[in-house]
Amino acid sequence: MKYLGKFFAASAVLFAVACNNAPTETVETTEAEEVATPEVTEATYAVVTDGDEVKWEGFKTYSDGKHTGAIQVTEGQLMTEGGNVVGGSFVIDMKSITNDDLPEEGDYNQAKLIGHLSSADFFDVANHPTATFTITKVEAAAEGEATHKVSGNLNMRGTEKNITFPATINVEDEMVTLTTPEFVIDRTNWNVMYGSKNLESVAKDNLIDNNIKLMVDLKASKA
Repeated sequence: MKYLGKFFAASAVLFAVACNNAPTETVETTEAEEVATPEVTEATYAVVTDGDEVKWEGFKTYSDGKHTGAIQVTEGQLMTEGGNVVGGSFVIDMKSITNDDLPEEGDYNQAKLIGHLSSADFFDVANHPTATFTITKVEAAAEGEATHKVSGNLNMRGTEKNITFPATINVEDEMVTLTTPEFVIDRTNWNVMYGSKNLESVAKDNLIDNNIKLMVDLKASKA
């Protein structure tokens, strides 16, 4: 019976891991890099702020539980030279975070989740109301569906790191679009530690996965 108990315990662990939908690989993340202002730019495009520009998806670590939502971009610009994006930045309004999988009413609803995400446990919106992304490099993609690899400094919750992710960029005379497939960051790199497996005090059933999926959809019109 003792061996049978161990078998069922091991099976339960394997089942929990199998049910976990959290991604395991993150994009390249390094220390923040110096931002070089392009010497020459032929055009500047102002980011259009009329949609859900950053979508997010967070996960439980040992179950299939997850939440999804969006965050708005409030301003930004993209600079081009020779028909290519060579620089730019945008501001993310952390106060605008939304959730789209929970009900509006009930014991656990959208407002409660958003309140928790906005608190000091997570993004500490009262002290860090915005996040910024500043491009440091744009390169043509060697493979895959994306046209480019974009690197830039993501400053969030007072911590700045450089990340690199795939993107499809289209530059036209009056409009630039920059869209990404889903990519993954480790929130603990920005000191968002609540419920993390990095903390020994968190019970296994309460673990919230370190990895968060993001997807960016930007449009910018000629200024």
